[in-house]
Amino acid sequence: MQNNSIYYKWVPQWLKLPLLILGLFPHLMLFSLLHSNIAFTSSFMDVDSDDIQYTMILMYGTFVTTLLVMQRFMAYFSVKYYILLMSSASILILYGLSETSDYHIILVFRFLEGIFGVMQGAILIPLIVAELKTKHAKEIAYTFLYTIILTGGTITTSLLKTSIEDYDFKHMILTMAYFHVFVLIIAISIFNKNRFFPRKPLYQMDITSWFLLWVCLQSGGYALIYGKRLMWFESDIIILCFLVFLFFGGLFMLKQRNQPRPFFHFEVFRSKNLIAGVILFFIFYILRASINNVYSVMATVWKWPWDYIVEIQYWNVAGSLFGVLLSVLCIIKRVPARFVFFTGFMILAIDSAWFTYTFYPDTTLQIIGPPLFLQGVGQGLLFTPLAFFLIAGMPDQYVSNANAVGMATRFWTTAIGYALMQNLMLFLTLKHSDTLSSNFIDTNPVFYSQWSQILGANISKIPVNESLSMTAGVFKEKINTQAILLANMEIFTGLFWLALLTTVIISLYHPVRNTVRNMDVIPTFVLKIVLLIRYKNRSRSL
Repeated sequence: MQNNSIYYKWVPQWLKLPLLILGLFPHLMLFSLLHSNIAFTSSFMDVDSDDIQYTMILMYGTFVTTLLVMQRFMAYFSVKYYILLMSSASILILYGLSETSDYHIILVFRFLEGIFGVMQGAILIPLIVAELKTKHAKEIAYTFLYTIILTGGTITTSLLKTSIEDYDFKHMILTMAYFHVFVLIIAISIFNKNRFFPRKPLYQMDITSWFLLWVCLQSGGYALIYGKRLMWFESDIIILCFLVFLFFGGLFMLKQRNQPRPFFHFEVFRSKNLIAGVILFFIFYILRASINNVYSVMATVWKWPWDYIVEIQYWNVAGSLFGVLLSVLCIIKRVPARFVFFTGFMILAIDSAWFTYTFYPDTTLQIIGPPLFLQGVGQGLLFTPLAFFLIAGMPDQYVSNANAVGMATRFWTTAIGYALMQNLMLFLTLKHSDTLSSNFIDTNPVFYSQWSQILGANISKIPVNESLSMTAGVFKEKINTQAILLANMEIFTGLFWLALLTTVIISLYHPVRNTVRNMDVIPTFVLKIVLLIRYKNRSRSL
């Protein structure tokens, strides 16, 4: 058995797992830095936030399609040469990124990252599962992966903080490349030439279907990200993207239906778990997308420095870690998934309502920190159970396809969540700006008093015309600030009702009602409340 090991004989057993985990971090850094913390990433990189978001969508869409074919690559190479090839490619891609500022060339490199970046890290997950000597190895490994996905943006930004502050974009990217050199060293040091998977040829890969699906995802993602800027279907580009999305998506489905060996089986959609999981993931990501609104307010309204915003995000990271710990306990204790979903969405509903009371012209860490923590608890509690719920009861031959559906769902909901928040903010901000501006008339005593005060202070320093212009600018900024805050209050109120409605629907589902009777699942105080309500209802009926 030892002769077939993929590790050199000198590698001690206790060292394998830590090195595999360390080797996974550089892969996850590729997916977290440039698309997390959009509000201040665009400011310190001097790039439009839509462009940054699309670089993520481009990479994410490539990531989704590559998931369907990467098994062939993982089986074709030995672990050692596979990691060396993928890590070397990632280093070259990062070096290329550091040497260019052309946005179109950056898109090409982000596309390549979507291929080699995902394949670089994907091989390490089954290796980590193999090294965990427990029946819950798969749950633990994927929980760790999902935890990094939830918190990776903040952690990665903190690791690269010195490069961001003291150097430029080039040095920041090169710092990421140095982390990948460490992965090369690990691969050379601990792996031999033995295989982990039985060898499979590469010529059987369906590249045509891969391309059709990739074009479908990219055209749809482009329309969602740039729709607001291009006025949606008033733009010929958006119409073209929509038609390409439908055409290539249809071709992909037809080709897969007629393939003798399809890499995607549409039978997965017969699973009720998968359909319900996709819907819940959609709602979850819409709720999760709202956190960028909070960070945007920190940067644009409260004028907090970006590094201070990163520090504040650790409230959310702490909440996510706590929520993930709860989700692990729920999985190990086999708590019914629907009860977990009910609790998680209820937490997010409470959190959305809480956020509506934090949007003031000025605030403090003590006010914004607790709801950030609670939001982290909710998303940490939901993410892993939702991912496992998608594949629950799925036949083994369809599990990879179910995982791909989950990734595609996260791709679409990420794009839709971003587009939804951007368009809601635009519409509501303009609406409140018009309403506030209509109140600024001479007969309004509050307006007249403040205008006279600010104008008088300016006239004492600068000429009249400049004073009038400066005073108007001050009022315009105040109107915009107040409109942004009011828009966010409306958005989070709507998200509260969305999350609350979700919990109500989950609670009405029969298996959830059964969990209320499970004494081991629900805390005693919750049971007392339920029994008290039942007693009152019974008394009224009598």
